[in-house]
Amino acid sequence: MPSGYIDIQSSDEKGTFKAYFASRPYLSDLPRPPGIVIIQEIFGVSPFLKEMANRYAAHGFAVVVPDLFWRLEAPLTELPDQSETATQKAFELYNKFDVDKGVDDIAASLRWLRENENTSGKTAVVGYCLGGLLAFLSGCQLDIDAAIGYYGVGIEKNLENKNMIRKPIMLHFAENDGFVPAEIRKDLEESFSGNDLVTINNYSGCDHGFARTGGSNYDKAAAEISDTRTLALLKKSLA
Repeated sequence: MPSGYIDIQSSDEKGTFKAYFASRPYLSDLPRPPGIVIIQEIFGVSPFLKEMANRYAAHGFAVVVPDLFWRLEAPLTELPDQSETATQKAFELYNKFDVDKGVDDIAASLRWLRENENTSGKTAVVGYCLGGLLAFLSGCQLDIDAAIGYYGVGIEKNLENKNMIRKPIMLHFAENDGFVPAEIRKDLEESFSGNDLVTINNYSGCDHGFARTGGSNYDKAAAEISDTRTLALLKKSLA
């Protein structure tokens, strides 16, 4: 299946939603690739997320980036820049967003990957900002092989299912992140101090969004280190 937009049926039969799909060409003599759902920031299916999907596809994964704002604004939310107008729109959608429905739509995206004849059935999620929270919730609630969250906001308020974690979760945080300050990161480290499945990485001198290429807080060194750690976990967990 070529890269591009696909339609995914929602779990509650409320309709279909768009998602960006990326994968290397399928060859019958090669193993089927594992699947990854990349979970959006508040800017929707942004160019950055499509870039990341293409990068992970080049490493041999089949990748889906679902539009999780589709219930609020159809047919596709893509805010391509970080202008004041785009940021205002993004926060308007974020403030109306139903987190539980978002997890449902991630589950539907995972199902699409597992049912696709060109994927292996092994799956993981990678999320940024809002997606970092959703990645953590997916790691607690869904049947996946790994979950990775970048600077997830609000994880500390959603620990009621932490004892349900059965597969690896990796969380990346920035030292200077005002949305996830030091006291919250310390509390999270203490909450998971006895759980070998949860790894928390902190990046000194960085701010929220440090892994977002083209963003005002992009930190190339930290992004490369965090992405290397993410890729290593994905390859290990989805082998």
